[in-house]
Parts: sequence; structure tokens; C-alpha cells
Amino acid sequence: MREKIIIIDDDTETRKLLVQSLLKHGYEAVGYAHSGQALASFIHSHDPDLIILELSMPGAGGLNLCTELRKFSDKPVLYTSHHTDDYLRIEALNRGADDFIAKPYSFEVLLARIRAHLRRYKRAFPVNQRHLILYPGLQIDPTTYSVIAYGREVSLSSKEFRLLVVLAKNPNRVFPTETLYDLIWNDLKQGDIRTVMVHIYNLRQKIEKTPSEPLYIHTVRGAGYKFNGAVVIESVD
Repeated sequence: MREKIIIIDDDTETRKLLVQSLLKHGYEAVGYAHSGQALASFIHSHDPDLIILELSMPGAGGLNLCTELRKFSDKPVLYTSHHTDDYLRIEALNRGADDFIAKPYSFEVLLARIRAHLRRYKRAFPVNQRHLILYPGLQIDPTTYSVIAYGREVSLSSKEFRLLVVLAKNPNRVFPTETLYDLIWNDLKQGDIRTVMVHIYNLRQKIEKTPSEPLYIHTVRGAGYKFNGAVVIESVD
């Protein structure tokens, strides 16, 4: 499975260039241009192996974004910035970043650092020590993209899987249909958000014992969908 890298940068040209270059070198690369709560959900849904974060992101700002990321992700974070002030470098590292790369940079240097950080992470966190998402009767493994429901392996499409992970990693949080569409399909203005309802229906058919009376994915009338978090998630090493 290809390693996944997310590039968080509000500069369209920089973001597209990095995505294209990383794809050519065998990585799965996804660009994202927004900050705030939607970013946390986006990271959850894509579960990247490494994050490249622009320091000067609007809104919450790059430093605050890293602080938020560290509340739920231990994956390597590489800051990029045109600013070379020592204070910003130190503060970025103190906030949880693993590296700070000044712009303009050589792509070859960036690539070497990406590979180095991925190697270190793999050594520190072997696959068999990463956490599963467990609920009674349901096991989700984000590292192998596998789901076991009531003792049987379930085959999900990539979007069904990502939708399930977003919901399961955020128990009891109500997601509006529009938000789920924006997170998973990332083209809100071009598509039909009713496809979310279709995918929720298909998920229930595959993971619920009684789809008409779902245990896991609940509809919140007039608001959206949530994953039932009445039972505490257990973690398996």
C-alpha cells in the first residue's frame, strides 16, 4: 500500500505542484486548503502517514493547527514557510512539528526529509502496534483498510470506508450531510450531496445486523448523521 501524504497549503500552485511531484515518486498525495474544524475531520478521514503544513495558513494559523493536530494524530508533521525567523522555527517544533523547511526549497531535499521521517515513524510505531477502532461487533483497521462486522470481513468501497472512519473516529458528533460530502468527495459545488445518503444506506446494509434499526450509524433528523458512541471505544495494540 502506498504511503499517504497530505499537503495543507492555501497556495493553489504550490499545493498542486507538490501533489503531482509526490504522485510521480510513488506516494498517494492529497491537497487541502482549509483550516479550522473541517481540517481535523479531513485528517481523520484520510489517515495520512505524513502531513506537510504551511505555517502561514489563514484562520487559526499554522502554529495553532499543529497544536490541534497533535491532540489526535502522532503522524510526522513538516512545516514549510517563507519565514526563517528562529522564534517561529522553535515555536513550530515546540508545538509538535517534526521538521521545519524554509521556502524556497529543493524538492529533492523535501523528498529526502519525507523519507527520513517516514522511516523513523515506522521504526517507532510498527504496524502491529497501531490502534484499531473497536466497537462491540465491529472492528475497523485504518492501516489495512479492512472492516470486520460481527465476525465476518466486509468489503467496502474506498468512499464507504472513509465515510465510516470519519464517523467512527468522532463518536456522537453530528455531521451535516453537506460536511460529510465536502470531506469525502471534496467537490461540494459540483456533485449531488444525496450520494451521502446512498453511501450511508449501503454502509448500514454491510455492517449493521439489522439495517432498518441501526446500532452504529444514526440519523439525526434535520441535522445529519452520527456514530453511536454509547459504548466506549477500546484500543488494541
